[in-house]
Order: sequence, then C-alpha cells, then structure tokens
Amino acid sequence: MTRYLLDTDAIVDFSRDRQPASSRILEMIDEDEVGVCAVVIAEFYAGLMVNERAKWNEFFDALRFWEETREAAEQAGIWKYEFARRGVSLSITDLLIAAVAKQRDAIVVTSNIKDYPMQEIRLLSVRD
Repeated sequence: MTRYLLDTDAIVDFSRDRQPASSRILEMIDEDEVGVCAVVIAEFYAGLMVNERAKWNEFFDALRFWEETREAAEQAGIWKYEFARRGVSLSITDLLIAAVAKQRDAIVVTSNIKDYPMQEIRLLSVRD
C-alpha cells in the first residue's frame, strides 16, 4: 500500500472539483493510505467559509493524521538553511509538509512541484 501526504494546494484543487486532481485523490483514498498534517489543515481552514467547516471536518476525519514531530521540525529547519545558502527561498509550511512526508515515507501529492526541490522527497502532481 502506498502512502500519500496531501499538500494544501492539492486539497484546494479537490475542493473545487478540478480534474484530474479530484478523481486522482478519490482513487488514492479508495486504494491507499492518504494523510494530512497540521500545517495542511491550518492552511486549508484559513480560506474556508464557516458554513463549509462541517463538510471538510468529515473529509479530514476520513484521512490519516500525521503529526509534525521534533525530528520533522529539525529536518525542515535544516532544509531551510541549506536551500537559503543556494539562493532558494522555501516556505516553512512546505518544508514541514516535506519533512512529515519523509518521516512517514509518503509521496507528497501537490499541484506545485517546484515547492519541493528536495531530492529525497517523492512527488506526485495532481495536475498532470
């Protein structure tokens, strides 16, 4: 069974029924282990209308929840340092998502591949 960690932008595409993202994510949920982390939920809920919360609570309840551990936080900070030295600016939120995926041996499902330049992170674009 393959593990997938959904990035916020993939969930946004799913929530707007954008194809092929929507059908691909539904297929993953049916066949594999699909998770989210706190950063993803926080980012998604930051743009969510109050009357939509109950629907999305159900959606997130159906997924695995993977916490950001101390080790994941350290990895995110190390990547931030290393990439900044190369002139590459990455957000802490994306770095934490990538670190959780690395720790869980999960593939990051995203619409923005460029946000994850770490060689050790496996990626799947839901827009292709």
